[in-house]
Amino acid sequence: ITGRWADIGKFKGPILRGLAARAPYFHNGSAKTLLDVVRFYELRFGVFFSPQEEDDLVAFLSSL
Repeated sequence: ITGRWADIGKFKGPILRGLAARAPYFHNGSAKTLLDVVRFYELRFGVFFSPQEEDDLVAFLSSL
């Protein structure tokens, strides 16, 4: 993006602004809601949240 030698091979990741308005999620649209995304990553990385923590995380992501 910058054209500087030190930045060759780096890339800018996607922003999270307006995330809730960009459903479905993932390259193939397999996650219809943000809750589906949270649950996918819970299974993928073996990190599990309580239902309240899931709701809180979805609310936070929706607020961005």
